[in-house]
Amino acid sequence: MPGMKLGGVEDGVVHVTRGLAAGRWSRRRGFERVGSVPGSDVVARFFDTPAIGRLLSRIIGSVTTANLWPIGGGRLLATIGNELFFSVDQGRSWSLVHTLPESSGPMGVLPTAVCQHEDRVYLAEYPLGDETARVIVSDDGRRWSTYVSNSDVRHFHGLFHDPYTGSLWGATGDTNEESTIGRFIDGEYHPVGGGCQTWRAVDLAFTPDAVLWGMDCSYAPRIDILRLSRDDIPSESADPLVDQPTPEPVGAVDAPVFYAETIQSDRTTWVVFSTASTTGTDSTGPETNGIGPKPVRVIAASRQSGFKRWHQLVAVERSATLGTVIPAVPTANAYAFLDTTPDGDLLINPFNTRRNHGKMIVRSPSSFEEEQRLSIYVDK
Repeated sequence: MPGMKLGGVEDGVVHVTRGLAAGRWSRRRGFERVGSVPGSDVVARFFDTPAIGRLLSRIIGSVTTANLWPIGGGRLLATIGNELFFSVDQGRSWSLVHTLPESSGPMGVLPTAVCQHEDRVYLAEYPLGDETARVIVSDDGRRWSTYVSNSDVRHFHGLFHDPYTGSLWGATGDTNEESTIGRFIDGEYHPVGGGCQTWRAVDLAFTPDAVLWGMDCSYAPRIDILRLSRDDIPSESADPLVDQPTPEPVGAVDAPVFYAETIQSDRTTWVVFSTASTTGTDSTGPETNGIGPKPVRVIAASRQSGFKRWHQLVAVERSATLGTVIPAVPTANAYAFLDTTPDGDLLINPFNTRRNHGKMIVRSPSSFEEEQRLSIYVDK
């Protein structure tokens, strides 16, 4: 059976997928199936077939084949391959509402691609070919139109609502020139900064006085965690070529950073990041690049430390497969998906890992400081 993958949390309900099955998770009952997303993607269908899926998992590992997002009022979105689906009944039934670029990967877009902002829903398409990078928008989840087209970047990695300013942010990749973090202003994307791998991010974390992210780069000499003070963010009318700010490195990790979460505890604000265990080389980097297999890590730092003291919450190795011993056999990446419960607990969902694959780990912020600090998380 495919591993469970975290989708999103809304009104106390944890929405998840297991292969093409959509459902919900709770501590008491575990995974409960609600319905099935009717994706036609061949890879997703193979992995959703029990016998074939088990065989492929042993060879290349578990592949992420579906995304799911709650968008309010019992409505859900899901992507599989180049198809976007919509449900009005908590995932019991689905309808195809949009076709994504043909070159989209097995799960269509990144889990960070959907954002609710000012009563509208935005989705960042994720072409891997020559299609124009687009952000599309919908008022109801069913009818979609183009919000922004950008031919200067390969694709958008994610869209993010800043709860402190009400702004809509985005991140793009993947080459130096294509890597930016910016805001959407009057229907246009305006980079705050870019031009190098420092600005290549998958997810952003917002705090009252800063924006934080980790570099999504497997070949940089150092993979930094960065903090951009709100005082240094240029005004909306600033020229990004002249007024580009310099983010402050506040730590370093040994693998690309993918997902982020901000948690408010009784005493302070915590930022949590998870790294990915990636395989192969980066097609947009040098001919020889890549750092080899690294553990999937989940780390946290508090506002009290200026986000400079990082505590390791989880470290798990990528799943052992045939591809880990035979270089010619491809292997799947491993991740730890993140979200927060209404009670302020952190949900950690390792995927394609040797331990806790497809499980849900629940951690309270009160326990974060008890965790080990490692030398790779460097104070500046």
